[in-house]
Amino acid sequence: MDDASPLDRDGRFAACLERLEELKAAKARREVLEERVFLEFLRANRGRINEFPLLETEQQSLMDMLLRRAEGLHPGHVFIKEHFSAYLLELNHYGKAKAVGDAAAQEKLAKRLERQETILAKCLQGAVYASSLVKDNFSDAVIRHFGESSLGKIEEITSTMVFDELYWRAYIDRFIKEEVRGAYDDILTERRYRLLREGQLLMVAYPFDAVLSKLKGTTKAISKTRVQTAFEDAVDSEDGRANAEAALSLCQRSDLGDSDKRLERDELQFASRVAAMDTTTADYRTALLDETVDAEDARERFGELVVALCLGAMVSLRVVREDFSRALREFSAKEVVWLVQAAGYFEAKRLGNVLEHIMELDFAHLLREKGEADAARIQIKSARTRRAAKAEVDALAEAGLNKIRRKQFFDDDPEQPEMLLWKAKNPAELEEKLRLLQIEPELTRSLAGLWEYANYKVDIYLCINLAALGKVSTNLSARVTEILGRYGIAPPGAADPAKARRDA
Repeated sequence: MDDASPLDRDGRFAACLERLEELKAAKARREVLEERVFLEFLRANRGRINEFPLLETEQQSLMDMLLRRAEGLHPGHVFIKEHFSAYLLELNHYGKAKAVGDAAAQEKLAKRLERQETILAKCLQGAVYASSLVKDNFSDAVIRHFGESSLGKIEEITSTMVFDELYWRAYIDRFIKEEVRGAYDDILTERRYRLLREGQLLMVAYPFDAVLSKLKGTTKAISKTRVQTAFEDAVDSEDGRANAEAALSLCQRSDLGDSDKRLERDELQFASRVAAMDTTTADYRTALLDETVDAEDARERFGELVVALCLGAMVSLRVVREDFSRALREFSAKEVVWLVQAAGYFEAKRLGNVLEHIMELDFAHLLREKGEADAARIQIKSARTRRAAKAEVDALAEAGLNKIRRKQFFDDDPEQPEMLLWKAKNPAELEEKLRLLQIEPELTRSLAGLWEYANYKVDIYLCINLAALGKVSTNLSARVTEILGRYGIAPPGAADPAKARRDA
């Protein structure tokens, strides 16, 4: 189907039926038949799907995500597969009635077929909204950190990469790894590291701010896409919140599949907000308030579609999280779990911190690579302190955060005058301080928000165990010089360090 104009009902049926018959005649394997008909279904229904993915790579991603990669990850996959199987069955029956010219049977079957088609279209709509939102938010975070010059790379990744693990790997390789390795060389050139000695540990301290300071980011406002604007409206507007609440309540009452595959609360909330972007959810809420006799049918019909929207969004989010975690496999399992949790549903306000933390982990990974030959005698450690922009903290003065109170929560950062360091080390400490100081509810919420979305002041330490090194070396000084040399660092008292080779 090459015509780009939207198709009516019979046109959609005809396009998918033609593809089905073609594949049956060729005796295509079941999985091939499903994939090809699903793609045809997607294209045939483009007029019914907002923000329809125009690129073939995006269409392929959507099909692969919902039919294949979601299997075993989310109970919504079973829902989608069952309804697609029902669609294929109804399409086959419809084709037979059409072939023999049985108009009455054809129209009866068309109504059943259209019901399955509409449910699947809403699954697709939920998945399109969710995946588009993730990509839009992530690309915005990249632009903020790496500047407008990153747009070319972003467009290339989007147009050439299927939205799977390799998509995320491309972002990590082309932005984070390149930036970290370039920043490491600059740290050496500018001598922004410190050599320390604590007992039997010789340490090199790298301030991670030295990496972040090299980013050519932008503070310009980034125009929001239609998807981002619609999602914000579903979160912020009164009607949007009411629609989302109706969708959430419906999902919580519905049987959404295998209870062994846990439906996470944040996924349900995200999916309900995605569903609120679609007019179907508003129609469902209207039907809930309707007390007429016909309203029950409307509630059932619209409710079925709202569930489909939510499941499409949840399946998409679950697959995206899985792909994202696979792309981070060179980090430890604990680190990957932290990053996926920190990303949430890839909210815009979280992704800046996620990007920075991936850069931090990649910097540590680079240090481990350079010291791989002495891995048993080298450790890489990080010291992390939550911080907040001084301007954001100052803005809380009107809410009651005076100078005396501020000193209870924050210390100055001597190296970054525009930043303040949180005194609390964990949420429990923060809660206790809020309680002891009897902070007002409004100010408590504001401080909690700053805490939740805070970034970190980070120092990364290369720790060389001199005692362990001495056990395997007859000339400790020479071995220390050799190890530091791999990092492009001269030992204390030596000449300026040579620039580290990237392949060391």
